[in-house]
Amino acid sequence: MKYKIAFVGNSLQTMCNFRMGVMSELVRDGYEVVIIAPKDGDITALKQAQIRLIPIEMDCKGMNPFTDIRLAKTLRKIYKKEQFHVIFHFTIKPVIYGSWAARRAHIPQISVITGLGYTFIRKGWITRLAKCLYRFALRSANEVWFLNQEDKSLFVEQSLVSPFKARLINGEGVDVRKYQSHIELSTTPFTFLFIGRVLWDKGVGEFVRAAQVIKKQYPRAQFHILGQLGANNPACVSIEQMDAWEKTRTVKYLGETSNVLPYIDNATCIVLPSYREGVSRVLLEAAAMERPIIATNVPGCREIVIDGHNGFLCEAQDTNSLIACMMHMLSLSSMELIEFGKNGRARVLEQFDEQKTIALYKHKLQEYFLTEGHELC
Repeated sequence: MKYKIAFVGNSLQTMCNFRMGVMSELVRDGYEVVIIAPKDGDITALKQAQIRLIPIEMDCKGMNPFTDIRLAKTLRKIYKKEQFHVIFHFTIKPVIYGSWAARRAHIPQISVITGLGYTFIRKGWITRLAKCLYRFALRSANEVWFLNQEDKSLFVEQSLVSPFKARLINGEGVDVRKYQSHIELSTTPFTFLFIGRVLWDKGVGEFVRAAQVIKKQYPRAQFHILGQLGANNPACVSIEQMDAWEKTRTVKYLGETSNVLPYIDNATCIVLPSYREGVSRVLLEAAAMERPIIATNVPGCREIVIDGHNGFLCEAQDTNSLIACMMHMLSLSSMELIEFGKNGRARVLEQFDEQKTIALYKHKLQEYFLTEGHELC
Protein backbone atom coordinates (compact mmCIF):
# COMPACT_ATOMS: atom_id res chain seq x y z
CA MET A 1 0.00 0.00 0.00
CA LYS A 2 1.23 3.47 -0.92
CA TYR A 3 0.59 6.06 1.76
CA LYS A 4 -0.57 9.52 0.72
CA ILE A 5 0.81 12.62 2.46
CA ALA A 6 -0.49 16.17 1.93
CA PHE A 7 1.50 19.39 2.35
CA VAL A 8 -0.90 22.35 2.56
CA GLY A 9 0.27 25.97 2.38
CA ASN A 10 -0.54 29.45 1.10
CA SER A 11 2.01 29.45 -1.74
CA LEU A 12 3.27 26.81 -4.16
CA GLN A 13 6.47 28.78 -4.65
CA THR A 14 7.17 28.92 -0.92
CA MET A 15 6.36 25.24 -0.50
CA CYS A 16 8.85 24.31 -3.22
CA ASN A 17 11.56 26.70 -1.99
CA PHE A 18 11.37 25.59 1.64
CA ARG A 19 10.25 21.95 1.60
CA MET A 20 11.25 20.39 -1.72
CA GLY A 21 14.04 18.42 -0.04
CA VAL A 22 11.67 16.83 2.47
CA MET A 23 8.95 16.10 -0.08
CA SER A 24 11.35 14.63 -2.66
CA GLU A 25 12.89 12.36 -0.05
CA LEU A 26 9.46 11.09 0.99
CA VAL A 27 8.65 10.30 -2.65
CA ARG A 28 11.90 8.34 -2.93
CA ASP A 29 10.86 6.41 0.19
CA GLY A 30 7.65 5.32 -1.55
CA TYR A 31 5.10 7.83 -0.26
CA GLU A 32 2.69 9.65 -2.54
CA VAL A 33 3.14 13.37 -1.86
CA VAL A 34 0.54 15.98 -2.79
CA ILE A 35 0.82 19.77 -2.45
CA ILE A 36 -2.36 21.78 -1.89
CA ALA A 37 -1.70 25.49 -2.44
CA PRO A 38 -2.39 28.43 -4.76
CA LYS A 39 -0.52 27.94 -8.04
CA ASP A 40 1.88 30.90 -7.91
CA GLY A 41 4.98 29.20 -9.28
CA ASP A 42 6.39 26.87 -11.92
CA ILE A 43 5.38 23.22 -11.61
CA THR A 44 8.30 21.81 -13.63
CA ALA A 45 10.19 20.82 -10.48
CA LEU A 46 7.07 19.10 -9.13
CA LYS A 47 6.74 16.94 -12.22
CA GLN A 48 10.40 15.98 -12.04
CA ALA A 49 10.01 15.05 -8.37
CA GLN A 50 6.74 13.16 -9.05
CA ILE A 51 4.80 15.41 -6.68
CA ARG A 52 1.17 16.17 -7.53
CA LEU A 53 -0.38 19.63 -7.14
CA ILE A 54 -3.99 20.36 -6.25
CA PRO A 55 -4.33 24.12 -6.88
CA ILE A 56 -6.73 26.10 -4.70
CA GLU A 57 -7.75 29.74 -4.29
CA MET A 58 -6.73 31.46 -1.06
CA ASP A 59 -6.99 35.11 -0.03
CA CYS A 60 -3.85 35.59 2.05
CA LYS A 61 -4.34 39.33 2.52
CA GLY A 62 -7.86 39.66 3.82
CA MET A 63 -10.06 38.30 6.58
CA ASN A 64 -13.30 38.02 4.63
CA PRO A 65 -15.35 35.40 6.50
CA PHE A 66 -17.11 34.27 3.33
CA THR A 67 -13.89 33.52 1.41
CA ASP A 68 -12.39 31.86 4.50
CA ILE A 69 -15.46 29.64 4.98
CA ARG A 70 -15.25 28.75 1.29
CA LEU A 71 -11.58 27.82 1.79
CA ALA A 72 -12.46 25.55 4.73
CA LYS A 73 -15.17 23.82 2.72
CA THR A 74 -12.86 23.42 -0.28
CA LEU A 75 -10.19 21.78 1.87
CA ARG A 76 -12.73 19.50 3.52
CA LYS A 77 -14.00 18.38 0.12
CA ILE A 78 -10.46 17.67 -1.10
CA TYR A 79 -9.54 15.78 2.09
CA LYS A 80 -12.63 13.58 1.91
CA LYS A 81 -12.02 12.79 -1.75
CA GLU A 82 -8.27 12.13 -1.48
CA GLN A 83 -8.31 10.29 1.87
CA PHE A 84 -4.81 11.30 2.90
CA HIS A 85 -3.11 9.30 5.62
CA VAL A 86 -1.39 12.35 7.18
CA ILE A 87 -1.66 16.10 6.48
CA PHE A 88 0.93 18.80 7.24
CA HIS A 89 -0.45 22.35 7.45
CA PHE A 90 1.80 25.43 7.04
CA THR A 91 1.06 29.16 7.57
CA ILE A 92 -1.91 30.73 9.32
CA LYS A 93 -4.92 30.08 7.05
CA PRO A 94 -4.08 26.48 6.15
CA VAL A 95 -3.40 25.79 9.84
CA ILE A 96 -6.69 27.33 10.99
CA TYR A 97 -9.09 26.21 8.28
CA GLY A 98 -7.21 23.09 7.23
CA SER A 99 -7.23 21.82 10.80
CA TRP A 100 -11.01 22.08 10.90
CA ALA A 101 -11.31 20.34 7.54
CA ALA A 102 -8.94 17.51 8.53
CA ARG A 103 -10.86 16.96 11.74
CA ARG A 104 -14.13 16.66 9.84
CA ALA A 105 -12.47 14.21 7.44
CA HIS A 106 -10.97 12.22 10.36
CA ILE A 107 -7.39 12.54 9.09
CA PRO A 108 -4.31 12.87 11.37
CA GLN A 109 -2.60 16.22 11.00
CA ILE A 110 0.45 18.18 12.08
CA SER A 111 0.37 21.98 12.15
CA VAL A 112 3.66 23.79 11.53
CA ILE A 113 3.83 27.37 12.85
CA THR A 114 6.35 28.80 10.39
CA GLY A 115 6.47 32.22 12.02
CA LEU A 116 4.30 34.92 13.54
CA GLY A 117 4.23 37.60 10.89
CA TYR A 118 1.92 40.50 10.07
CA THR A 119 -1.00 39.32 12.21
CA PHE A 120 1.00 39.11 15.44
CA ILE A 121 3.33 42.07 14.80
CA ARG A 122 0.47 44.56 14.40
CA LYS A 123 -1.46 44.43 17.65
CA GLY A 124 -5.22 44.94 17.70
CA TRP A 125 -8.46 43.13 17.07
CA ILE A 126 -6.97 41.13 14.20
CA THR A 127 -4.36 39.69 16.57
CA ARG A 128 -7.02 38.84 19.14
CA LEU A 129 -9.16 37.16 16.50
CA ALA A 130 -6.20 35.20 15.15
CA LYS A 131 -5.40 33.92 18.63
CA CYS A 132 -8.99 32.76 19.13
CA LEU A 133 -8.94 30.96 15.78
CA TYR A 134 -5.57 29.36 16.55
CA ARG A 135 -6.82 28.20 19.95
CA PHE A 136 -9.86 26.58 18.35
CA ALA A 137 -8.01 25.05 15.38
CA LEU A 138 -5.00 23.62 17.20
CA ARG A 139 -7.24 21.47 19.39
CA SER A 140 -7.67 19.31 16.29
CA ALA A 141 -3.95 18.92 15.55
CA ASN A 142 -2.15 15.77 16.61
CA GLU A 143 1.03 17.80 17.01
CA VAL A 144 2.05 21.44 16.59
CA TRP A 145 5.62 22.14 15.46
CA PHE A 146 7.37 25.46 16.11
CA LEU A 147 10.55 26.72 14.43
CA ASN A 148 11.80 28.72 17.43
CA GLN A 149 11.45 28.54 21.20
CA GLU A 150 9.85 31.96 21.64
CA ASP A 151 6.92 31.21 19.33
CA LYS A 152 6.38 27.91 21.14
CA SER A 153 6.49 29.59 24.56
CA LEU A 154 4.05 32.31 23.46
CA PHE A 155 1.48 29.78 22.23
CA VAL A 156 1.79 27.62 25.34
CA GLU A 157 1.73 30.53 27.81
CA GLN A 158 -1.35 32.04 26.17
CA SER A 159 -3.08 28.64 26.07
CA LEU A 160 -3.26 28.61 22.27
CA VAL A 161 -1.92 25.06 22.23
CA SER A 162 -1.50 22.27 24.75
CA PRO A 163 2.11 21.91 25.95
CA PHE A 164 1.75 18.18 25.30
CA LYS A 165 1.20 18.82 21.58
CA ALA A 166 3.85 21.53 21.12
CA ARG A 167 7.20 20.50 19.71
CA LEU A 168 10.28 22.56 18.83
CA ILE A 169 12.17 21.81 15.61
CA ASN A 170 15.35 23.55 14.44
CA GLY A 171 13.83 25.44 11.54
CA GLU A 172 13.24 23.70 8.23
CA GLY A 173 16.90 23.27 7.46
CA VAL A 174 18.95 23.99 4.36
CA ASP A 175 20.62 21.73 1.80
CA VAL A 176 24.27 22.27 2.76
CA ARG A 177 25.48 20.41 -0.33
CA LYS A 178 23.60 22.77 -2.64
CA TYR A 179 24.27 25.97 -0.72
CA GLN A 180 28.04 26.33 -0.84
CA SER A 181 30.11 29.33 -1.82
CA HIS A 182 31.40 29.21 -5.40
CA ILE A 183 32.99 32.67 -5.52
CA GLU A 184 35.49 34.14 -3.06
CA LEU A 185 34.01 36.94 -0.99
CA SER A 186 34.68 40.33 -2.56
CA THR A 187 34.56 43.86 -1.16
CA THR A 188 35.02 45.63 -4.51
CA PRO A 189 32.41 46.90 -4.46
CA PHE A 190 31.11 46.17 -0.99
CA THR A 191 27.60 44.90 -1.70
CA PHE A 192 24.81 44.67 0.87
CA LEU A 193 22.00 42.38 -0.30
CA PHE A 194 18.48 42.25 1.13
CA ILE A 195 16.72 38.99 0.20
CA GLY A 196 13.10 38.21 0.96
CA ARG A 197 9.55 39.11 0.12
CA VAL A 198 9.57 42.91 -0.17
CA LEU A 199 7.43 43.66 2.88
CA TRP A 200 7.58 46.51 5.35
CA ASP A 201 7.66 43.92 8.15
CA LYS A 202 10.85 42.47 6.65
CA GLY A 203 12.55 45.79 7.41
CA VAL A 204 13.02 46.84 3.81
CA GLY A 205 12.15 50.45 4.72
CA GLU A 206 14.91 50.53 7.34
CA PHE A 207 17.31 48.96 4.80
CA VAL A 208 16.62 51.72 2.26
CA ARG A 209 16.88 54.51 4.85
CA ALA A 210 20.18 53.06 6.10
CA ALA A 211 21.47 52.89 2.53
CA GLN A 212 20.61 56.55 1.99
CA VAL A 213 22.74 57.54 4.99
CA ILE A 214 25.68 55.20 4.35
CA LYS A 215 25.89 56.03 0.65
CA LYS A 216 26.96 59.58 1.55
CA GLN A 217 30.06 58.27 3.37
CA TYR A 218 30.68 55.20 1.19
CA PRO A 219 29.53 56.22 -2.31
CA ARG A 220 30.91 53.03 -3.88
CA ALA A 221 28.94 50.71 -1.59
CA GLN A 222 26.09 48.89 -3.32
CA PHE A 223 22.64 48.19 -1.85
CA HIS A 224 20.55 45.57 -3.65
CA ILE A 225 17.06 44.19 -3.03
CA LEU A 226 16.05 40.74 -4.26
CA GLY A 227 12.60 39.28 -3.75
CA GLN A 228 8.93 39.21 -4.61
CA LEU A 229 7.39 42.65 -5.02
CA GLY A 230 3.65 43.22 -4.63
CA ALA A 231 3.27 39.98 -2.66
CA ASN A 232 -0.17 38.82 -1.58
CA ASN A 233 0.34 40.26 1.90
CA PRO A 234 -1.08 43.30 3.75
CA ALA A 235 2.45 44.54 4.45
CA CYS A 236 3.67 44.45 0.84
CA VAL A 237 5.68 47.32 -0.64
CA SER A 238 4.12 48.71 -3.81
CA ILE A 239 5.78 48.74 -7.22
CA GLU A 240 5.42 52.54 -7.21
CA GLN A 241 7.36 52.77 -3.95
CA MET A 242 10.18 50.63 -5.32
CA ASP A 243 10.33 52.78 -8.45
CA ALA A 244 10.64 55.87 -6.26
CA TRP A 245 13.50 54.30 -4.28
CA GLU A 246 15.35 53.30 -7.44
CA LYS A 247 15.07 56.80 -8.86
CA THR A 248 17.22 58.05 -5.97
CA ARG A 249 20.03 55.74 -7.22
CA THR A 250 20.55 54.52 -3.67
CA VAL A 251 19.22 50.99 -4.05
CA LYS A 252 18.85 48.62 -6.98
CA TYR A 253 15.94 46.20 -7.28
CA LEU A 254 17.06 42.89 -8.80
CA GLY A 255 13.60 41.37 -9.25
CA GLU A 256 12.67 37.94 -7.95
CA THR A 257 14.22 34.56 -8.60
CA SER A 258 13.85 30.88 -7.77
CA ASN A 259 17.65 30.57 -7.55
CA VAL A 260 19.35 32.84 -5.02
CA LEU A 261 22.75 31.12 -5.28
CA PRO A 262 24.44 33.49 -7.78
CA TYR A 263 23.10 36.55 -5.97
CA ILE A 264 24.45 35.44 -2.59
CA ASP A 265 27.75 34.50 -4.24
CA ASN A 266 28.10 38.04 -5.61
CA ALA A 267 27.18 39.77 -2.34
CA THR A 268 29.54 40.80 0.44
CA CYS A 269 26.96 40.82 3.24
CA ILE A 270 23.35 39.64 3.52
CA VAL A 271 20.97 41.94 5.42
CA LEU A 272 17.57 41.01 6.87
CA PRO A 273 16.16 43.63 9.31
CA SER A 274 12.94 41.61 9.77
CA TYR A 275 10.55 42.31 12.65
CA ARG A 276 10.03 38.59 13.33
CA GLU A 277 10.74 35.25 11.63
CA GLY A 278 10.12 31.55 12.19
CA VAL A 279 13.69 30.57 11.38
CA SER A 280 14.84 32.58 8.38
CA ARG A 281 15.58 30.38 5.37
CA VAL A 282 17.40 33.28 3.69
CA LEU A 283 19.82 33.60 6.60
CA LEU A 284 20.44 29.85 6.63
CA GLU A 285 21.27 29.94 2.92
CA ALA A 286 23.55 32.94 3.36
CA ALA A 287 25.35 31.37 6.32
CA ALA A 288 25.75 28.07 4.46
CA MET A 289 27.36 30.03 1.60
CA GLU A 290 29.82 31.67 4.00
CA ARG A 291 28.51 35.20 3.82
CA PRO A 292 28.52 37.56 6.83
CA ILE A 293 25.03 38.51 8.00
CA ILE A 294 23.29 41.49 9.55
CA ALA A 295 19.92 40.65 11.07
CA THR A 296 17.62 41.86 13.80
CA ASN A 297 17.74 40.62 17.38
CA VAL A 298 14.34 38.91 17.09
CA PRO A 299 13.03 35.33 17.14
CA GLY A 300 13.98 33.45 14.00
CA CYS A 301 17.09 35.55 13.34
CA ARG A 302 19.08 35.39 16.55
CA GLU A 303 18.97 31.59 16.42
CA ILE A 304 21.21 31.81 13.34
CA VAL A 305 23.35 34.91 13.94
CA ILE A 306 25.71 35.09 16.89
CA ASP A 307 26.62 38.75 17.29
CA GLY A 308 30.29 39.31 16.51
CA HIS A 309 30.81 35.67 15.47
CA ASN A 310 29.15 35.23 12.07
CA GLY A 311 27.53 38.65 11.76
CA PHE A 312 25.88 41.44 13.72
CA LEU A 313 22.47 41.83 15.35
CA CYS A 314 20.64 45.16 15.28
CA GLU A 315 17.40 46.21 16.95
CA ALA A 316 14.17 45.77 15.03
CA GLN A 317 12.49 48.88 13.55
CA ASP A 318 15.59 50.91 14.42
CA THR A 319 17.33 52.44 11.40
CA ASN A 320 20.17 53.91 13.49
CA SER A 321 20.97 50.51 14.97
CA LEU A 322 21.01 49.00 11.47
CA ILE A 323 23.28 51.79 10.20
CA ALA A 324 25.73 51.15 13.06
CA CYS A 325 25.91 47.43 12.18
CA MET A 326 26.39 48.12 8.47
CA MET A 327 29.10 50.69 9.18
CA HIS A 328 30.81 48.19 11.48
CA MET A 329 30.68 45.56 8.72
CA LEU A 330 32.22 48.03 6.26
CA SER A 331 35.12 48.61 8.67
CA LEU A 332 36.13 44.93 8.84
CA SER A 333 39.08 43.55 6.90
CA SER A 334 38.62 40.92 4.19
CA MET A 335 40.07 38.27 6.52
CA GLU A 336 37.59 39.18 9.26
CA LEU A 337 34.69 38.99 6.81
CA ILE A 338 35.87 35.59 5.56
CA GLU A 339 36.15 34.33 9.14
CA PHE A 340 32.55 35.47 9.82
CA GLY A 341 31.47 33.49 6.77
CA LYS A 342 33.28 30.31 7.81
CA ASN A 343 31.81 30.59 11.32
CA GLY A 344 28.34 30.87 9.81
CA ARG A 345 28.69 27.74 7.69
CA ALA A 346 30.02 25.78 10.66
CA ARG A 347 26.94 26.80 12.65
CA VAL A 348 24.59 25.67 9.87
CA LEU A 349 26.37 22.33 9.52
CA GLU A 350 26.06 21.76 13.26
CA GLN A 351 22.43 22.78 13.79
CA PHE A 352 20.51 23.40 10.57
CA ASP A 353 21.43 20.68 8.07
CA GLU A 354 18.26 19.81 6.10
CA GLN A 355 18.99 16.10 6.57
CA LYS A 356 18.06 16.47 10.23
CA THR A 357 14.67 17.92 9.27
CA ILE A 358 14.09 15.15 6.74
CA ALA A 359 14.89 12.57 9.41
CA LEU A 360 12.28 14.17 11.70
CA TYR A 361 9.52 13.92 9.07
CA LYS A 362 10.43 10.31 8.30
CA HIS A 363 10.48 9.37 11.97
CA LYS A 364 7.12 11.01 12.62
CA LEU A 365 5.46 9.21 9.70
CA GLN A 366 6.97 5.88 10.68
CA GLU A 367 5.85 6.45 14.25
CA TYR A 368 2.28 7.09 13.10
CA PHE A 369 2.06 4.08 10.79
CA LEU A 370 3.58 1.75 13.36
CA THR A 371 1.18 3.05 16.02
CA GLU A 372 -1.73 2.51 13.68
CA GLY A 373 -0.54 -0.99 12.88
CA HIS A 374 0.14 -0.27 9.20
CA GLU A 375 2.94 -1.84 7.24
CA LEU A 376 5.41 0.87 6.23
CA CYS A 377 5.78 1.69 2.56
